[in-house]
Amino acid sequence: MNAEHEICVVGGGPAGATLAARLASLGHDVVIVERHRFPRPHVGESLSPRAWPLLAALGVVEEVAAASFTRTLEARVRWRTGGPQQVRVADSGDERRSGLTVDRGRFDAILLDGARAAGATVLTPAAARRPVRRGDGWDVPLERGVLRARFLADATGRRRLLGGRRTPTSPRTLALHALWRDGPPADGAQTRIEALADGWLWGAHLPGGAFRAIAFVDPQALASEQRDRERLFCSLLAASSGFAELLVGARCRDRVQACDATSYIADTPIDTDSVKVGEACFAIDPLSSSGVQTAMQTGLAAAAAVHTILAPHGDNAAAIDFYSEHQRHSVKRHAATAAAIYAEHEAHGDREFWRRRAAEASDRSTPAAAALPRAPHRPLTSLADLLPQRVGLSSTATVRDTPCVVGDRIERRRALIHPALDRPVAFLGGSELAPLLDELQASASLALALARWERKLPARRGPQIARWLHARQLIEPVRRAHS
Repeated sequence: MNAEHEICVVGGGPAGATLAARLASLGHDVVIVERHRFPRPHVGESLSPRAWPLLAALGVVEEVAAASFTRTLEARVRWRTGGPQQVRVADSGDERRSGLTVDRGRFDAILLDGARAAGATVLTPAAARRPVRRGDGWDVPLERGVLRARFLADATGRRRLLGGRRTPTSPRTLALHALWRDGPPADGAQTRIEALADGWLWGAHLPGGAFRAIAFVDPQALASEQRDRERLFCSLLAASSGFAELLVGARCRDRVQACDATSYIADTPIDTDSVKVGEACFAIDPLSSSGVQTAMQTGLAAAAAVHTILAPHGDNAAAIDFYSEHQRHSVKRHAATAAAIYAEHEAHGDREFWRRRAAEASDRSTPAAAALPRAPHRPLTSLADLLPQRVGLSSTATVRDTPCVVGDRIERRRALIHPALDRPVAFLGGSELAPLLDELQASASLALALARWERKLPARRGPQIARWLHARQLIEPVRRAHS
């Protein structure tokens, strides 16, 4: 089979399906090459509530809601010293505000069907071998024939079809996992997390009654057990207080599997004819339990960048800078969050496993505080008192050109940058911020600036933006020069 397509996405998991669905909906000719027949088994069944907006962007909310996945409303966490902490997620009555424990085979199939419905061609099962770059695109060898494409997306996860250098962002970590059946029924806590002396455990009751248990340890722990996965895995479960009792009478369905769970970042995530998404782009610490939605986010961000690169007169440099910054920001944020959580573990803080992973919490390059919600300092002047005064930007704030999503493409727009902001901000509530800041600094008072804003913004949007700026101390009175 020889075929020509504009874009070839190799890998039909969450990242690849998201990318393909979005690009197909934008009118591109997209083909997905997936080596497994779906639904195929996969590990990583936990989704946080943050996945729902991503599912909405892909148009598959109804399909996921109808799949009868398990709502994650309660977790049993034994992380610090003392007894287990029962964590209950606020139940609003709306299942779409809850986390989910999913059957990954079925969930991934829903996403792939969504890409097909959006207009993407799906080839499965179809194994792609190492692509060959040619002058105007790629040759992707298949078992029978060659697929040609102008643009190539690597969504093959840790297999990383395109290869390239990657840099570890965490100590090496090994994951041991197995599926158990016929154990005691769920006791209300759908998810369990427990810290051990030299590792930690994650477990969840899956749709259908099985229980997935995963142990995260240093790779040398397996060497100390003469490479016996089952013996190491069972010893870790036996050392726990919350997992051992849960698996009494249960039987392991398959052999214990081992896989790499080390975090890393790909050195070159995008260029003018290829992009890496999902774990081909970067891998985060599994402690976050947000790997699936992080992969989907890379797919959406990559779609905007690829659409820009392939568009007539698109700003290729802006697209590449945007996606590269998305990658770096995501890696830094997840690394800081994970390090801060590792640092919270008190009982074994002197053990090598915990000490090395908590080190990032004090690393100036990935400050843990940057990953957590900031409580702004109390403003010295109330917003009402600022209304009659001339107001300007804080002396620590700047406005400069930054690549950002504008509609369906990446463009450079002036964005507000400040230490209190996690990322540069070009738009607030759909309104471009820089022109408003220009008017603010040109007005004789904040009240006059707000009056000008109201003539061009939706009702009440101007005061909302003023309150947002004020709460973060991004604006301040302009000091009059003494004559």
